[in-house]
Amino acid sequence: MNSNILNIECLRLISDGSGVGYMNGIATFVPGLLPGETAEVAVSKTKKKWQRASLLNLIQRSPERIDAPCTVFEGCGGCQLQHTTYAETLLWKQRWVEDALARIGKISAEVKPTLGMEHPWRYRNKARLHRLPTGELGYYKEKSKDQVNFHDCLLLSEGMNRWIKRTEELLGEGYPEIHTLTFRENTKNEGLLIIEGMPGESLSVPENNDFFEALAKEGLRSIWNLDAEGSLQLIWGDEEFSQTILGLTFELSPLAFLQVNSRQTDLLYKLVLDAVALTGEEIVWDLYSGIGTLTLALATKAMKVTAIEENPYAVENAIQNAVNNHAVGNIEFLKGKVEQRMMKIEEEPDVVVLDPPRAGIHADVLQRLLELKPQRIIYVSCDPGTLARDLGGLTAGGYKVDSVQPVDMFPWTGHVECCCLLVRAE
Repeated sequence: MNSNILNIECLRLISDGSGVGYMNGIATFVPGLLPGETAEVAVSKTKKKWQRASLLNLIQRSPERIDAPCTVFEGCGGCQLQHTTYAETLLWKQRWVEDALARIGKISAEVKPTLGMEHPWRYRNKARLHRLPTGELGYYKEKSKDQVNFHDCLLLSEGMNRWIKRTEELLGEGYPEIHTLTFRENTKNEGLLIIEGMPGESLSVPENNDFFEALAKEGLRSIWNLDAEGSLQLIWGDEEFSQTILGLTFELSPLAFLQVNSRQTDLLYKLVLDAVALTGEEIVWDLYSGIGTLTLALATKAMKVTAIEENPYAVENAIQNAVNNHAVGNIEFLKGKVEQRMMKIEEEPDVVVLDPPRAGIHADVLQRLLELKPQRIIYVSCDPGTLARDLGGLTAGGYKVDSVQPVDMFPWTGHVECCCLLVRAE
């Protein structure tokens, strides 16, 4: 028998969809293998303490295995978990958070069961696609520039899939310099489109009204051009594009960050509002505040909210959103890097809400929080690893992890969001 061919039992699952088994004490990672399964695998890469292998033949099949409903699941890489039941994905996401907290943060804390979706499909409100010379639009395969074309992405609404196919038809093989297209959809099922050219190339855009009118009939409200310098230009349609969150209406710049799962966003933010437990007497800081979604909700229950955000488009949106929602009396918006602007605020916060990017918080932010000693910190994270690192630093500085609630914002993928409450230990 070929020494590279092994029979192995899978013991656990990791977030890229690989199963993990052990052979002579060496961890073996096998994409597509599920816990409880035994399989014949072919080793393709070997290191001292681990190896990678490909699945050749299932010997024992897990009862949790299902046939992936997406026709390009294996080739795309955008989803990692469509080969197992949804309930099983929620269980493993809880375990991944537990593992990260214990292994990276050295934290022993109860992690609650992951809050999933009743219907975990067609939830994404944003899709960034790339274009072949023949005109087809598709995703880049994970960790490559190979393009994956699809007929119907099950994570996107039926409406957004129609926009994509209609845009393909209208562009055809023309406008070859249009390289990247980003579609966004709001809670009213209206859309916008951002087009980008190849780096360093000038971009000509369609000038035919028939093109715009055809997309308008499908529900698109505007088309924008993003140039090589990062500047936005409205090509056609309405500048205004709004989203409803927690009963409030938010104007949204085409480039501003917004949670990609509109249905789960309200759930996540309600968890934050419950965790802050405001009485109306508190000074609150909302760091990495985006377009002000949480800021405005916090302001209804706080004495004052100071929001800090680096993205200038988002800050403009946030200021206007406060005006539109009649919430300007007790909010201050600051534009700039959190680690710089928070150092210059004289008022000390009672409560701090953090919703940082995947990289987590800057070391200077963590140090400043330990100096200020707010009574409660609510940390919203999209990466268990950086969350565990930052919670480790905060607990070492006098905080106790009170609750950890995973939320499935990205069904069928290896990503998981968390809402964590920390309180002063003294």
